Amino acid sequence: MTVNTHFLVRNSRLRTPFFLSLVLLFSPFSLFAQHPLTPEQQIFLQATKDIKTGDRQQVAEAKMRLQNHPLMPYLLYQDYIHNTARTPPSAIQLFIEHYRHLTLSQRLEEHWLNHLGEQQQWEYLLQHPQPAQNRTLQCHYLRAKIEQQPDQLDEQQLQQFWLNQPYFTGVCQPLEQYLFDNKHIPGWLIWQKLDQAMSTGQIRQAKQLMNRLSTTDQRALQSWLDYHRSPQKLLTHLPNQASPFINRKIFIHALKRLANRNPTAAKTLLSQHKERYVIDSSEQQQIERIISLRLAYRYDDEAKQHLDAFNQQAGADNDTLRWQAQIALRQSDWHTLLSTISQMDNTEQQRPKWRYWMARALQMTQQETIAELILRDLAKQRHYYGFLAADSLNLAYQFRQNLNQKQPQVTDTIEKYPALKVIEQLLAVNWSTNANREWQHLIQTAAADDLAAIAQVANNWQQHNLAIRALAQGQHWDFIELRFPTPYKEPVMQNAEKNNIDAAWIYGIMRRESAFSSDARSSTGAIGLMQIMPSTAQYVGKKIGYSRQQYRNLTDAQSNIELGSAYLQYLLARYKGHLIMATAAYNAGPHRVDSWTPKDQLLPADQWIDSIPFEETRKYVKSVLEYTMVFQTLLDNRYDRLQPLMVPIGTQLQAANDQ
Repeated sequence: MTVNTHFLVRNSRLRTPFFLSLVLLFSPFSLFAQHPLTPEQQIFLQATKDIKTGDRQQVAEAKMRLQNHPLMPYLLYQDYIHNTARTPPSAIQLFIEHYRHLTLSQRLEEHWLNHLGEQQQWEYLLQHPQPAQNRTLQCHYLRAKIEQQPDQLDEQQLQQFWLNQPYFTGVCQPLEQYLFDNKHIPGWLIWQKLDQAMSTGQIRQAKQLMNRLSTTDQRALQSWLDYHRSPQKLLTHLPNQASPFINRKIFIHALKRLANRNPTAAKTLLSQHKERYVIDSSEQQQIERIISLRLAYRYDDEAKQHLDAFNQQAGADNDTLRWQAQIALRQSDWHTLLSTISQMDNTEQQRPKWRYWMARALQMTQQETIAELILRDLAKQRHYYGFLAADSLNLAYQFRQNLNQKQPQVTDTIEKYPALKVIEQLLAVNWSTNANREWQHLIQTAAADDLAAIAQVANNWQQHNLAIRALAQGQHWDFIELRFPTPYKEPVMQNAEKNNIDAAWIYGIMRRESAFSSDARSSTGAIGLMQIMPSTAQYVGKKIGYSRQQYRNLTDAQSNIELGSAYLQYLLARYKGHLIMATAAYNAGPHRVDSWTPKDQLLPADQWIDSIPFEETRKYVKSVLEYTMVFQTLLDNRYDRLQPLMVPIGTQLQAANDQ
């Protein structure tokens, strides 16, 4: 199949793992949406509309009919939120206490306290404990103390609060104005906050502080902002403000940014001007660390030398040691790899990745006995490195690590955790954002021993992504069928056969991408089970003869699986059957994979995977390979080993340019 590689490269993107990211947005849960609403659910939805239109009689009747229904707390919450001013405080307090098991309790409490602040009911506000981690409420409480308890204010505390807040907007603006009007914020503290803002990239915050400065200081800050935006200016012009202190700040700040773009030039400037700007050893280490890591990310020819030199100093850390080890394994420098791993802290050394590479390095340096001990131990475990270790010793994979694992019992779980009934109803009425909030609150507050049973409840609802999250929260790794379900089996099997690819691979991709949430949407715009970008769907859809409606409907499981499978087939063909490279390209895009392919050698696949520059893609490829092995056992009650997939990667396997 001839394809437009420019199109595919331009529209490729790194995908975020479903579990570890909090940026995925949940749209309505389609499995529940297929069932007709019950009369009670219809009453609830109508009542939420009546609350907004002010039909109090209809709302009162709905409350009577839903008194013992799981959706009742959500009806009350909606009513109290929209009618806060005329709701008795006693009713709100009763709700907060009665529904502590739901996220609604905290949300209503914060809304109520914010209402008291907006109404400037300072005395009443101070009678209630202040919830943590809510900046708006912190401002309200400080304003209340200013009005009611000024003798209890501590200036240092006020200054620290101002220093730690990124912005003072809305209800917080009067508080900031009070602090400045009453001389609580000295000039040196403004510069401290500016320094903090610039070093963390909070440029908008720095600009907002500009009007608090003198004319001279405003010019200095503007120069700092100019060098932040264009750090390459250091190559032709050094900072020339009146204050040597400010010049030093600007130079160091710009040099760190330049180190990320042009590490070699930054190294030269550091050497030339470290005495002029009195850059101490700690600051030098910070800059040299950035230079070393940036060279390493690019696998620059000078990276090894820089990392070796840096890690011999006191500044060596796990990041710099990890990159030194990655360069060593990419270069098959086994002695350096052994030495580098030995310098890592014990926690890092005990990670399966570095235990595996310690064993591989020992093998390559004729220390077979110790290597075999490590590999035998790894081979007992069910993960990517365990499978590699088992392959190395020709041992069976250990899929069932706990043969006595019992299926979780859900009989009493729903009664013990009433939030489950609420979540089930929220899913049924397509209030998925609220359902997701309640699920997250539930799994974070439930007893760890109950999370397997809670996951089973979600599995019974066919909400596999919720089940997987619950098991991950409780670290219940041995419930294989719950962690690796096989929904949508018919379209998966059909498209696997149609595209001549392994169904277990499709499932592995799907499991990593969305954990089987058909309506998952990522912050980058990827949609559905296989997290397909709309632009890629359009291109692939046209190639396979899809109508516009089909390739745009990415939340439809059938369409998503067909488009994703077709794209996998294209990538597999592009990389001449090399599943590992195709998997990496599905995550990072073909252009990046091509750039990571060695031009002058064939690199063993395990070395190539662990030398991928992007951590996300390294983890992604290993997870998909691991999941594919597990799904093979579940689908066929047998598995192919990883070993046949670990074909060396290099110039001979590079994709041919499309004509």
